[in-house]
Amino acid sequence: MASEESGDVLPQQDDAPAWGADGWNGGDDQTSPDDEDGGEYDPEYDPESVPITVPITSVPAPAPAPAPAPAVERPASNSPRPTKKPKAGGFIIENSSDEEDDTPVPAPVYQPDILKPIPSEAQVQPFSNPPPQQSITPQDATNNPPPQANNEPTPPTATPTAAIANATRLRLPADVVGIFEDRIKEDPRGDMEAWWALIDEQKRRHKIEDARAVYERFLKVFPQAAEIWVAYLDMELSFNNTAEAESIFTRTLRAIPDVQLWTAYLNYIRRRNDLNDPTGRARQTVSQSYEFVLNNIGQDRDAGSIWSDYIQFIKTGPGQIGGTGWQDQQKMDILRKAYQRAIAIPMANVNSLWKEYDQFEMGLNKMTGRKFLQERSPSHMTARSANTHLENITRGLKRTTLPRLPPAPGFEGDQEYLEQVRLWKAWIAWEKDDPLILQPDDSATYRQRVLQVYKQALMALRFWPELWVDAAEWCFDNNITSEDGQDTGLRFLIDGLEANPESFLLALKHADRIESTQAAREDDVNKVALVQAVREPCDRVLETLYGMVRKIKDQEAAAIAKIQEEAALESAGPGNVDFDDEDDGEIKEKSSAEVLKEARIKAIQDGFEVQIQMISQHITHIWIALARIYRRLQGQGHGKSTPSVGLRGIFIEARQRGRLTSDIYVEVSNMEWDIYQDAVGTKIYERGAKLFPEQEDYFVEYLKHLHAKRDFTNARLVFSQTVQRFRKKAELIPKLKPVYAYFHGYEARYGELAQVKDLEKQMAELFPEDPTLSHFAARFATETFNPVTAPVIISTATQMRPKAIMQSVEHRSVTPRSSPRPMPQAERSPQPQFIQPINSPKRPYQPDDQDEYPPRKLARGASPLKGAAGRRLDQQRRAQQGQGASSHISAPTPIPRDISFLIGLLPPADSYHSHHFSADGMVRLVQNTTVPSFSEWKAQKESASRNNQSNSATAHIGQASSEYQPYQYASRDSPGPSGRPASPFGGMNRGMPQASAPYRNSPLRPGSSGSYEPPPAVYQAPSTSQFNPLMQNLAPGNPGFPGWQGYPTTQYNMPPTQQHTQQYGGYYQ
Repeated sequence: MASEESGDVLPQQDDAPAWGADGWNGGDDQTSPDDEDGGEYDPEYDPESVPITVPITSVPAPAPAPAPAPAVERPASNSPRPTKKPKAGGFIIENSSDEEDDTPVPAPVYQPDILKPIPSEAQVQPFSNPPPQQSITPQDATNNPPPQANNEPTPPTATPTAAIANATRLRLPADVVGIFEDRIKEDPRGDMEAWWALIDEQKRRHKIEDARAVYERFLKVFPQAAEIWVAYLDMELSFNNTAEAESIFTRTLRAIPDVQLWTAYLNYIRRRNDLNDPTGRARQTVSQSYEFVLNNIGQDRDAGSIWSDYIQFIKTGPGQIGGTGWQDQQKMDILRKAYQRAIAIPMANVNSLWKEYDQFEMGLNKMTGRKFLQERSPSHMTARSANTHLENITRGLKRTTLPRLPPAPGFEGDQEYLEQVRLWKAWIAWEKDDPLILQPDDSATYRQRVLQVYKQALMALRFWPELWVDAAEWCFDNNITSEDGQDTGLRFLIDGLEANPESFLLALKHADRIESTQAAREDDVNKVALVQAVREPCDRVLETLYGMVRKIKDQEAAAIAKIQEEAALESAGPGNVDFDDEDDGEIKEKSSAEVLKEARIKAIQDGFEVQIQMISQHITHIWIALARIYRRLQGQGHGKSTPSVGLRGIFIEARQRGRLTSDIYVEVSNMEWDIYQDAVGTKIYERGAKLFPEQEDYFVEYLKHLHAKRDFTNARLVFSQTVQRFRKKAELIPKLKPVYAYFHGYEARYGELAQVKDLEKQMAELFPEDPTLSHFAARFATETFNPVTAPVIISTATQMRPKAIMQSVEHRSVTPRSSPRPMPQAERSPQPQFIQPINSPKRPYQPDDQDEYPPRKLARGASPLKGAAGRRLDQQRRAQQGQGASSHISAPTPIPRDISFLIGLLPPADSYHSHHFSADGMVRLVQNTTVPSFSEWKAQKESASRNNQSNSATAHIGQASSEYQPYQYASRDSPGPSGRPASPFGGMNRGMPQASAPYRNSPLRPGSSGSYEPPPAVYQAPSTSQFNPLMQNLAPGNPGFPGWQGYPTTQYNMPPTQQHTQQYGGYYQ
């Protein structure tokens, strides 16, 4: 690295080209400042400022802003310049924190029709305060304040800044319009409330021309805001301005696919055409308008009202539905066609339209109606299911045409905005999948639907550049063109850049499209034309970003001026001490006020500096992209050219425009060396090292470059000088970590051990918080693996034991600690815990061998508490209670039967992948639930049991006959419409009270003990006597049923076999 102290360190670079008065030439880098001052490069170039020096004829001036030229560009000779910084070899030695003072920023010009006229004396002396203010203001200036002292000329930015601040302060509370105008000027795309308030204020004052002007200004910023267009249209129509209304329709209908706007157009057409016209021209005009509207917006899911109105319009036309005349037949054909088109579109009223169509066809002719309905039924079913699916996809979507700026990540509203983006993308993806199956037969409708949803999404997400690019890419892939033959995808990119003039993505996507579609010829003229066409969208972004920087600087100057004014007013107040007072206490108070003021100014400067730095990064990467484009199309280029030619020409222009970061020096230098093997790359790195002496990442890249050139001597020199410079300031020491990390890694791979240890010793001293072993491990680590820190698995059973997880209720902790393998899950059975599974009358629960992969649906276990099985289980329980009562005393209290049964039905905890209930909330719910005491619960159950027994006894007294009313549901075995019929073979069991009595009195019987009883099945039995074998004679000779006489043959006038076949669903044969 060449410097004043070590100019002989680079002997191999003496013949390398250097930056001189004639651009890129050979020679040593130790050129005099005078040579550079008269050359093509600014000797005091600073990446944080916009240099304007002597006129440069070889570089074209940037595109002028919309403001007048004298306000934007100011001759360098007429503007005062501060003292030049010390230089060596044409480079700035020290880093200056006030680069913006080197060159005055062009003053922005504001529209005179927005702000009120300001007296000229207010620009010269913006603050009408007593004289002490003027004596204090120069003392308030910091290292980099835009306001200057009174004995110095005012910089170009002082006058407009003071004018803005003064104009804002001159607004009276009654000046509502002026206040809204100031808000709009400050934030035209973000403060939408100010736009609406200003429009309402102009309407309230009945200033139609002013309101119309505000509407036009608003619609230039938001040209697709259909809601504002409709409000603008209503205002014009309220004053019967038909010419202006028709002009609005001409400007908006084709560009904005919004149902509200097209409905307003239909209303206007129907208003202007009386359907009672005897000539029929008015009806024909309205009919054509309906067709025009439906062809453009009829596929929208909110267009159902337009279709309904169109169908009603056809029904009210001449002719009679069902008639035989030609006019009647024509009316039926038009109506049938409208119905068939409407029922195939997923809309909210598609079902009602289908019912109307069904009535229409069946009312004309049932035979032909069924034919038409059968043909159109598949498309209607597809549309209906698609509408349901679309409602699910778009649930929560806000379909608005008033876009808002996306919130910055991490700030209020960012997640809600991203959710809207996700919903719109989901809808677009759904349309691309073609759920209506339109692409094979009707590809035009398919493209229309996708294109329409893209346009509607961009109305709501106008300031989301990614969606503009997505729409353009889809149009490019499907060769979508407009009616006039223009490329729709390219139109999306142009409109997107118009909406987002600061978008890096849209500008480079547009440039990429131009470069890839226009073939470059070998002659220089065509190459220059192609380069200018590619550069046009990038220049748009650069102008916007540079304007944003100027605006931020003006805001910073206004904020600092306001602080200084407040401090001056406080110091000049009657309660403050005079400046001539020598009291120590008063002087100390004044000093604290000064410190507070300077701290506020410093905080403001730091905040605005962060914003400028972010914009500077965008500006730098735009220039980097242009450098790559110029290098591809025009090669290396040269310095002296108008316009810029090649890589070097665009780099010179970028440096002249300013606001660059170190990234462009790294990129251009790497291209110079990697592509052309030119030593100029090293010169660029040296110049960047002078301009960015405190950026550690830049020096890491510089070291990589020197190592790639095998210039190890200069690499060590650059490293040592960087360390020495950073160690002089305590706040810069942490920045040395990446520099040390890279150099230590390089020396560990290719250097000597003594040098590596010396570096590790320095790192331990500078960074004591880092573990010492980490520096040693870094010697042998690669980007993908670190053998020192990565463990070696010796015993999987010991070292890879899964972490303990809280056991759920249905699992028992049976996994031994000694086994690294999880044991099979405990058997899940719906039977109660106190019932022995070996005595269950049901089949045992079969455990699944693959418990790790349980089935999606667990079969619900049949309850063992019903019928004869329940009676036997009750007897077993009673026997166990009598015999083994002592064994249950020491056993833990079992889980209640109902809870155990419920737990048995639940799937394991590992099968849940959705939201989990809050444990605290469940505990609170159980705690706050009112549970009756045992005595109350027992009394209620005994009362219910007595009622059930009385009902059961009453139901079995006497002979059941069909003459009586059917019994209500009392028990599971009771006959009746609400109970299941008794088996015809169960008559003998009713004579065995010893088997049924214990079960009837048992708490396990359904209907008692709070057990679950399913609702009764509704079954209408013909007669109860028919199913009672006790009321019939037994057939003779039957040992099982003595006296059985067979089935009666006269009942229901059918044979017994057929009778029972119908009664029991064909079970008996």
